Amino acid sequence: DTHRMRDMTQAWLQSRAAIWFDVRIKHFLASTGLTIRRWRLSSAATRWGSCTSDGNIMLNWRLIHFSPMVIDYVIAHELAHLREMNHSARFWARVEEVCPGWREAERWIRRNGSLVGL
Repeated sequence: DTHRMRDMTQAWLQSRAAIWFDVRIKHFLASTGLTIRRWRLSSAATRWGSCTSDGNIMLNWRLIHFSPMVIDYVIAHELAHLREMNHSARFWARVEEVCPGWREAERWIRRNGSLVGL
């Protein structure tokens, strides 16, 4: 039925997100020398990602619907919080180091990435 198909599709998308995000997180960790405690998928209603001060990263599984550029930006954004737990000029410089095209991705997600209705 419809609900079962929706649940199966969501589970498949979550499994794809877990694989893709893990590859990208490992890529950025290797290129920056940063470490995290762990990461996991979230189903947050209002956030695409988050980072705790003790090194836990959460990424909304729904990011899998977006382009690799946007996914990379969100990952880079959260990893930058490992060094700067704010949105200061130093924070944005860290994002720039890891993801030079972040401004375009940020504009895209602000225009198109509303979580409302998901």
